[in-house]
This record gives sequence, C-alpha cells and structure tokens, in this order.
Amino acid sequence: MKIYFDGCSWTEGIELENQEEERYSRFICNELGAEETNLGMRGGSNDRIVRNLLVENNIEDYDLAFIQMTLPARTEYCDDKWIKVNPANNFSMWLHGEDGDIRRIIEKFPHHSDFWKYWYMNVSNQKYFETKEKIYFQTIRNHCKVNGVPLILSTINNWSKLDFDFYLNSKGLKVHQYGHPTKESHQKFAKMMLDKI
Repeated sequence: MKIYFDGCSWTEGIELENQEEERYSRFICNELGAEETNLGMRGGSNDRIVRNLLVENNIEDYDLAFIQMTLPARTEYCDDKWIKVNPANNFSMWLHGEDGDIRRIIEKFPHHSDFWKYWYMNVSNQKYFETKEKIYFQTIRNHCKVNGVPLILSTINNWSKLDFDFYLNSKGLKVHQYGHPTKESHQKFAKMMLDKI
C-alpha cells in the first residue's frame, strides 16, 4: 500500500524533533503498514499542492491520499525553478487592512518586491483568495475521485467556508514556539484521519 501526502509545514513536520518519525503521515503509514510519500513543504502554497498532484506525480500510483491545503494567499512562480511566495503569516491581520508580514516581501524578493507588494495590497482581495481556494479544493477532490484514489482533504485555513474533512488548527492543539503542531498533536491528527477512513 502506498499513501500520498502533501501540504505545507504542518504536513512536513516542521518543529518536530524527528520530522520523519513524528509527523502524522508516519503514524498513519505505520498503523496501515504503508509506504509513505510526504511532499509537505514549509511555506508551500495550494498552487504547489495542485501542481504536484496534477503535473509532478501520478496519483494512480497511490492507494490513498491525505492532502492538507494551506492559506490561499500563498502562491508560487517559476524562474528556472519554482519560487514560493508567502506574504503573510497572520493572514487575518492582513485581510483587515494591516500589512502584517507584507513588509517581508522586500527582504524576500528584492528584485520583485514592488510587484508582489502591489499585487497583495492593490490587486488581490478576499474574494479572489476564496475563489482560488474553492477551485483548488474541487480540483483536488475531482482528480482523486476520477483516478479512484480515496482522499482525506484538510486545511489549516480557519476562515475557509468549504467542506473540508478536517480543519486542523481548530482542534485545541498543543503547538511549538512558531505555531506548528507537537508530536502529540500529530498523533491526534493521525488518529482522527484513521478513524475517518
């Protein structure tokens, strides 16, 4: 049995003492005796998750998929390699008119900072991100369904209005210094997801 996992830092297991052994994907695979493919990436976007699913990998090679969507304001662009754009850690702050971590764009993208700052402050908006999230949500569900791969679809985006199987950061979790789940929280995720399947 092969299981496909993708998401952002929560799926990668950031802040865990031993990422590869303490993240929820490992607990699930250990319980099911399955081979784990974990593509989680710190700061990764839903764009990246969908690109991985539709372009970079063949979901038909897997028996089950666990995909954890992330904050829809994140994106990526290609400049010989894929570059992630993650403007705001505190997205709700940014949505309500405060620049939050938008200022970090100047540090992170010295050659494109004017573009990205203008994009996030003047072009994109909540409706745009909600629509984009809905498109990706449906794309992931449909792609797995048409290929006969059972899917557990979760998110860390608490303001989403979509019908995810799990809203992971609304479960009263124990977290590390930078807000990522502890080993105990990863064990809790694994149990919830195993109960679902």
